[in-house]
Amino acid sequence: MWFLLLVVAACCSHLVIYSSGAPKINEDPCFPCGNLTECVPRSQHCDNRTDCSNGADEENCHASMHKFLYENELTVVRNKSFALFTHLEKLNLEMNLISTIEADAFVGLHNLTQLYLDYNRLQTLEPGVFRDLAKLKWLYLNHNQLRVLNSKAFYGLRSLELLELRLNHIHAVVGEGIWNNMPLLEYLVVRNNSIEVIAARDLAELTQIDGLDLSENKIVKFPSGVFRNLSVLEKLNISFNPLQVLQWDLFDGLEKLGSLDLRGIMAQNMSLRLFRPLRKLEYIYFSQFRYCGFAPRVRRCTPNTDGFSTFENLLANFVLRMSVWVVAIVTCVGNTSVMIGRSIMKHENKVHSLFIRNLCASDLIMGIYLLVIGSKDFMYRNAYNKYSQQWKESLGCQITGFLGMLSAEVTVLLLTYMSVERFLCVVFPYRDSRPNVGQAVGILVVIWLSGVALSLVPVMSPGYFGNFYGSNGVCFPLHLHEPHGAGWEYSAFVFMGLNFVSMIVILCAYTGMFISIQRTRRSIGSPLSLLSDMSFSKRFFFIVLTDSLVWLPITVIKFAALLGLPISGSMYAWIVIFILPINSAINPILYSLTTRTFTNMLGNLVEKSPCCARKTKSGRLRQHKDEAFSGATYTTGVTSVLRPVKCFKVKRSSETEFSMSAVSTPTYSESNTTKAFVSTIETPDVIHRSSTLNSVPEIPSLEISGIDSETPLVT
Repeated sequence: MWFLLLVVAACCSHLVIYSSGAPKINEDPCFPCGNLTECVPRSQHCDNRTDCSNGADEENCHASMHKFLYENELTVVRNKSFALFTHLEKLNLEMNLISTIEADAFVGLHNLTQLYLDYNRLQTLEPGVFRDLAKLKWLYLNHNQLRVLNSKAFYGLRSLELLELRLNHIHAVVGEGIWNNMPLLEYLVVRNNSIEVIAARDLAELTQIDGLDLSENKIVKFPSGVFRNLSVLEKLNISFNPLQVLQWDLFDGLEKLGSLDLRGIMAQNMSLRLFRPLRKLEYIYFSQFRYCGFAPRVRRCTPNTDGFSTFENLLANFVLRMSVWVVAIVTCVGNTSVMIGRSIMKHENKVHSLFIRNLCASDLIMGIYLLVIGSKDFMYRNAYNKYSQQWKESLGCQITGFLGMLSAEVTVLLLTYMSVERFLCVVFPYRDSRPNVGQAVGILVVIWLSGVALSLVPVMSPGYFGNFYGSNGVCFPLHLHEPHGAGWEYSAFVFMGLNFVSMIVILCAYTGMFISIQRTRRSIGSPLSLLSDMSFSKRFFFIVLTDSLVWLPITVIKFAALLGLPISGSMYAWIVIFILPINSAINPILYSLTTRTFTNMLGNLVEKSPCCARKTKSGRLRQHKDEAFSGATYTTGVTSVLRPVKCFKVKRSSETEFSMSAVSTPTYSESNTTKAFVSTIETPDVIHRSSTLNSVPEIPSLEISGIDSETPLVT
């Protein structure tokens, strides 16, 4: 029946089914819209809907077999089925159930230029089945069930320019010389099949090919020189193959290649040498931006950013460029100031000062790391891709990444240790195991050596870790965009394991301290405990908050990346440039610059400055009066030494400061403007309870019986 319908249709159209010349294939296979630059999907040709702006896709369709046999239930194409249609130029047998095409099915179709056999059930092609199609230019065999290609199946196709074999199950080619009969083949598509191996000579005969698509197969390795004879090839797609290695000379001979698709390929041996022969390459496609640096001469690379960097700049946008300098300067200035200040203080506790100076030194390294990144961004401005791979593989990038990781880990270890010691000092005030200066130095050496070891391991084992620090332009190994890349287990252990556990320990330590002090306050019932508790609650809050703001989001995002969830490139950039260094910038403020020791020292420095010279006369008069008054002895037996009036008022703590003694002694409490005398009698078992929050030592080296009331809990 279908054959009779075919005859009727052909007779009605005078056997001239499609007479317009088939366009030459120079671009991706689609239907060109006449003389326009437009090109629409081939399936939209003659679909009774105008897709080209000039309507070319619906021209000459009224008497065409292009759609007549389309989407029927044909199962077999018999011998000589089209013998009467010698003028037929286009035949569409798509969307049928064809499983067999007999050897002489296309006999007589000497003028056929386009044959569509997509979406059928073909499992094999008979040898010589296309031998009469001497003028055939386009052959589509997509979405079939072909498993093996017989080398003689394409015999006679000496004019073929385009062959598409997408979405079959092809895994092998039987026989040699399969492409010998197709000397004019310009575009070959074998996408989404099951090809595992390609021999060195399999493609050598495609000397005229312009476009080759071998993507989405199972090719694990290309032999050296497999593309060497394809000297006119302009487009090559080998994306989404499980390639682990790309031979260093793989692209040798591709002098005219203009477009290369390598998406989905995570080969660890990509190098500048691999792409050096591609002098005319204009477009290259990767799955990750970091590979763009291997092709510095390419004009366009996709993707063009990883959130950190763009094709032009190391830091992607203006805000990031400004942020890196601001955070770096604040970090360096703040930590340097604390280190200098702690060094010149006269009555500073030595052990306490030693820990704080080391914390500042660690944070200062983070500032140096950020300064290096900002400087490199300035050096490579508007030409980053030209130098990106050179920078990421350089010793400078390795050292920069080492410094960033060293700072992060030493800071975490120091804060964890200091938090645990403070907790033990508050909860167990009578313990004797408190480090002296020598022991503190030993502890610090262990912490620094641990940080160095954690940061140095990836450098010492390049075989396993690869370019661990050079995976991105900022040289920091958080590895969010390639969570399962080389060394991913180590990165997860450090940033998602070790640092997160440290954050939990710090949180628990400060929570335990706060609960212990609150219980002591309630047992004493001091009238000023509310104000004091509020003051130190704020400090507790900010210490825990800053640690949580750094490591909690990093841990969550790292875990999400390992689960395969997409991570925004801009989020990655902000983590490294802003969130990660925030502790280094804020630690000097939380641990030193806001303490009374520093504010008093600042007040003394200002008092001695020239700004106070005009008030010296009145100051001396007041001092004489104070000295005269200080000679009086009070009935309580306590001599009060009143301080001279200062020209710079330092903000003082509003809470009452109690002196601690194991015997009955009168004490006094000092506010900003008045002094009141309070007599207390305390026994040793309540010494700890009667101390204020300001009396809690920063580290366990401070003796409970002689805690300096100027030393705050948080410094």
